[in-house]
Amino acid sequence: MNSSAEELLGWKADEVMGTKLYNFLKMINEKEEPMSEDERPLHLALKIGQKVVSSVQKPYYYIKRNGEKLPVSISVTPVIMNDKLIGAIDVFRDIAQEKKADKAKTEFVSLASHQLRTPLSAISWYTEMLLAGDAGKISKEQRKYLEEVRESNKRMATLIGSLLNVSRIDLGTFAIILESCDVSEISKKVLTELTPVIEAKKMEIAESYDKKLDKINADHQIITIILQNLLTNAIKYTPEKGKISILTKKQGNNALIEVKDTGYGIPKKDQPKIFEKLFRADNVKDRETDGTGLGLYIVKSVLDQFGGKIWFTSEENKGTTFFVTIPISEIKHKSVVKGSAKKV
Repeated sequence: MNSSAEELLGWKADEVMGTKLYNFLKMINEKEEPMSEDERPLHLALKIGQKVVSSVQKPYYYIKRNGEKLPVSISVTPVIMNDKLIGAIDVFRDIAQEKKADKAKTEFVSLASHQLRTPLSAISWYTEMLLAGDAGKISKEQRKYLEEVRESNKRMATLIGSLLNVSRIDLGTFAIILESCDVSEISKKVLTELTPVIEAKKMEIAESYDKKLDKINADHQIITIILQNLLTNAIKYTPEKGKISILTKKQGNNALIEVKDTGYGIPKKDQPKIFEKLFRADNVKDRETDGTGLGLYIVKSVLDQFGGKIWFTSEENKGTTFFVTIPISEIKHKSVVKGSAKKV
């Protein structure tokens, strides 16, 4: 234990030498829940014999001698001598300033997004009035320009909505509001909204819904966000005359949603990064330029909040299948993730 660790934690090396680390240095996760010995990076590194690294986005906290929480970025490296694991080195650093900067950035994005909603609504309102002829007859060319304004405004509104969701997730103020939900009805509504694109691309849509999921206790908005993102991506990244399949079924205490396409697929090298913020696979950037790279990040982050899961299988130029499980019994015990957030 070096002098930096002494300074950061408040213990002197000669006070703790010979003591089991877990006995004096308590640890909590990003949700401020106590971590057992088995969950800690040091134990994991010793168990698997490989380096374990935490991130600034999901930090751990050491509890200092005076009881204060110390946000840390941790890197634990196993020590191997003569092919035998003899211990590990736990290197950590104080990331309090990074966390403050990250929070300030997120709060700025949230504030800016809220402020942008008002002028965007005004642009949408007046554009619709002009297109309806409320301010007089318009020419064919003027209509074309106004329709471009309307579509651009819609894309901007979608981006603002995504940024607001990301900021709420990052700030821990994304609310879960439980109500009776019909997964098939939500899916059909999303598909209806996407009908113009589906018809323009002459796509085949196959639907299979489990009647056992007609009424489940879940968050309507979260299920809508999940289906909007998965179905929009499937349609966007599938060529004309492709096929999109959506299936739902009850699987134990979970609702399973499966969205399959015959699209471009995800290159193998990009698959580990697909749920990262602002990431888009290389093979779709040139084909579709208006993606934000936030959709799958939002879906995974929201699911992580209440025990849901998302994963996929994919082969480039053959298609992708996304799977989502949503707990339909345990979730009833959680009304709000953190804070007193407003409904998204």
